Amino acid sequence: MRTQSGPYHRLESEVIHRLILPEHLGAGSRILDVGSGPGIHALRLARQGHHVALVDISEKSLTAARRRFDEAGLSGQVLDMQHTSAHDMDIEPGRYDAVLLFGPLYHLLDDHEAAECVRRASAALRPGGHLFAIFLTRTSILRDLLKRGRFSDIRTLLASGYLEHGRYLPLSPASRDDYMPATRTHRLAEAEQLLDAAGLTVVDRHAVEGVAAWMRPYVDEVAADAAAFAELSEVVRATAGLDELIEAGDHFLLTARAGTPSSPARTGSTPVPPVSWGARPRVDAIGRNRSVVAGADGQICFAPAATVHQGRRLLAVTVGPAADRVFVPRQLPGRVPEPWYTGGRNQIRIYRSPQRGPVRLDDGHLVPMPADTIDATGACLVSDETKLRLWFSARAQDRPWQIYQTVSCDGGRTWREPTLALAPDPAHGSTQGTHVLLPAVLHRRDGWWMWYAGHDGEHRRIHLARSDDGLTWQRHHLVLDLGPTGSCDAYAADCPAVTELPDGGLLMVYGAGTSRSLAAAVSDDGLRWHKIGPVLHRGTVDAPDTRYAFYPALLPIGHSTAELYYAGEDDTGRWQVMTAGSVDLALLAERPAPLELTAGIDQAVARLRDEVPPAFWDEPDDCHAAGGGFHSADGRLQQIRPSSTPVFTARADDAGTVVVKFGRSRTLVEREHSGLQALGRYLPVPATSVHYTGEDAALVAQHIEGTRLAELANADPERFREVLVNLTAHLVHSATATLTPHTAAAADHTRKTPAVAAGWVDDLARQLRAVDDLPLHLNGTRLESTLGGLIHLARRHLPQPRWLIHNTGDMHLNNVLVTASNWYVLDGEFTGLHDLDHVVATLLGSVLKHTRLHTGAHVVRQPDGLHLDAGLRGPLGHELLGTPWLLDRFDGLPVDPARVLAHLLPELYFRLTTTAADPTVPAPAAGLAALALATRMTRHGDTR
Repeated sequence: MRTQSGPYHRLESEVIHRLILPEHLGAGSRILDVGSGPGIHALRLARQGHHVALVDISEKSLTAARRRFDEAGLSGQVLDMQHTSAHDMDIEPGRYDAVLLFGPLYHLLDDHEAAECVRRASAALRPGGHLFAIFLTRTSILRDLLKRGRFSDIRTLLASGYLEHGRYLPLSPASRDDYMPATRTHRLAEAEQLLDAAGLTVVDRHAVEGVAAWMRPYVDEVAADAAAFAELSEVVRATAGLDELIEAGDHFLLTARAGTPSSPARTGSTPVPPVSWGARPRVDAIGRNRSVVAGADGQICFAPAATVHQGRRLLAVTVGPAADRVFVPRQLPGRVPEPWYTGGRNQIRIYRSPQRGPVRLDDGHLVPMPADTIDATGACLVSDETKLRLWFSARAQDRPWQIYQTVSCDGGRTWREPTLALAPDPAHGSTQGTHVLLPAVLHRRDGWWMWYAGHDGEHRRIHLARSDDGLTWQRHHLVLDLGPTGSCDAYAADCPAVTELPDGGLLMVYGAGTSRSLAAAVSDDGLRWHKIGPVLHRGTVDAPDTRYAFYPALLPIGHSTAELYYAGEDDTGRWQVMTAGSVDLALLAERPAPLELTAGIDQAVARLRDEVPPAFWDEPDDCHAAGGGFHSADGRLQQIRPSSTPVFTARADDAGTVVVKFGRSRTLVEREHSGLQALGRYLPVPATSVHYTGEDAALVAQHIEGTRLAELANADPERFREVLVNLTAHLVHSATATLTPHTAAAADHTRKTPAVAAGWVDDLARQLRAVDDLPLHLNGTRLESTLGGLIHLARRHLPQPRWLIHNTGDMHLNNVLVTASNWYVLDGEFTGLHDLDHVVATLLGSVLKHTRLHTGAHVVRQPDGLHLDAGLRGPLGHELLGTPWLLDRFDGLPVDPARVLAHLLPELYFRLTTTAADPTVPAPAAGLAALALATRMTRHGDTR
């Protein structure tokens, strides 16, 4: 970006510093300015309180920048100065909130250098951080040459193919002397592809010169009048975002967010593989970190609210004596009779949130209650300049729940007498006629908005009220209704928490009464909401939230992140307030909508539970073969395959055919659904939903007619290769977006845990001990290693995982279903963060195990070693099994070929070993041939 101070460049600077950067920079941001020049932009940002680091290839420019900061007394705002090129900079990963590329990308003619520059810039960003990159338009060079009357240069440039390649090299002596050095220009699509390939998501586009593009003489003339220039600047900022101006001026600026590349097309050409494996991930997963407020002996605490007020993080929590809770017997459909909580003698306390460890229940400040109150719950805290506002629900003896409001002017220590904000609706048949409670309040541009639970005597639903002043409220209408039978919120949609999204929309997290968990919905206007299904499920047995994960609260802590608080109840009835940690709001809001449940689907699931005999519910050995399953007399229910997790197709009158999978447990069903929803951004997966019948859950999925990818290897090799290329490109894309350093706590496993894999290697060593020192020959060529060497490699590398990616955990070719126009990944039971090398090994192993591309394996022991022969079917077999072609598809990711091979060795040997035809052969041929092929597939092949 040019740094002159003329009027035209002042307009550009106003667009950048008054329009674009403030939208994404929080107070005191850490900013990396790459190609900083003399520090014009960095100094302006430092004056605003930001901390800056400068990188430039010119030592003279950095010296000038250092002098500027010294003279301004802002040297303390400088984090670092690095004298190097933009594509060689060495930056600590995840250190910065923002990176500026205001020049490098039109001085780097080599696209590989430009990609490396963006990759390193992306790696420097924290999750959710932003990169701001300026590009030179294709037509800018032509216009500037035109203004200078250099028509010969223009003709030569056009004849060189400039409009396609975008590179300008000075042609005439005049251009070399007074114009500009060699320059790379970009079309908008090229620029977006460059950022997307580095794992970045473009979130905004601006024409830097706005409507003033090409009008420098006019701008210089207007600048003589300060008032007129101010008005012109306002017009330029107002037009900088117009789509038709993006490529019409000299420069455009792209704003991109770290960690979420847009999903590549599911069909068609293969996308450019992203290479930014150093970028911080944005994994769409919600965990449980720690207890924030733990119930003490004889007390419970639940229904949290949170805000930051005058720099302090505050919590409002409902607290009460456990012995004073009131229960009545209740029988809900599909559940055993249970005591149903109807109230207690609870109060609301305000706590300062601790940095570590739970707060004590006897700390904090009590909020005064209205006269005659016997119970209170469900507070909402809002910081309003110097005031702290609180809304909560309370009730008197034999009176309904109502919503009250109060204000504190001293940070929550003392409160004004509460006043009534909202009472139940007296209209006959109202869905909020019995109680109104559990408010969530936001102050928006057009006033105050309150979402709350309305009760009709049987169910709770979420309603809306609005206010101009936050005091007098007008009831609107129902905004979030119950879901269909079997859905997570078929019984109640309860206790909302609402926050704004970076794009101006809204995210609601609410209590789903059927699943007793947290679900979410998104809205553009706060009135019409689109459900995205469960987002935080109850815990497993003995977890602190095994009965309920309810009462959410969202505390924004960044541009697109919030901390999610909620209340959990364990098996003993003890409630405590917990945090699920930081949640990426934009990523969560992008989850696809679940498959819509219908009455017909509910009936089909009920039939399966009632009619399938016990013998069909459990097959200890998982298999993918058809046959041997249950079939209903009317043909509407059919078991797809025997399995320890039975899977059926069911025909519903109002929804067509669906797939129903009964998992090993409720938690595994919920995990599979949530995992597939998150993975659906990067891989084509069937739409799914969780169907609840009492405490039991089933996964309901879109039914897809197709062929398993493995079967196409011989039936249609061309289509097989096309899908495999597209599949690996998608896998690289998803891995780039979700790559995170390995920790034992974060890693998910199928039944193939590291300990199991290590045991398999030991078994392999025992079985091959007699021949482990013999050289190996594959199809007449000696390999680099003996069997003993391969076993040693496995023992050395298996225990050293480095990277995790979000994946299904079972990425093999029989779990990829191919249709005429698309393909889908199936079976996400173990979806989560998995060892990157193991995911790659599973795919390579599947090519060996499932495609039948190698045949006729046999082994002969000769004086010079073991001679293995394996026939390879056609060009496809030779390409996939005779070369590292498939592993090479993952270039750009930190895949360790040695660990991939280490995972493959025991898996292939034991899965492919068959009884040897020749009793003198020391080991079965198929398994040994697979091991030998695996060495080539992982670049450990022929002797060099």
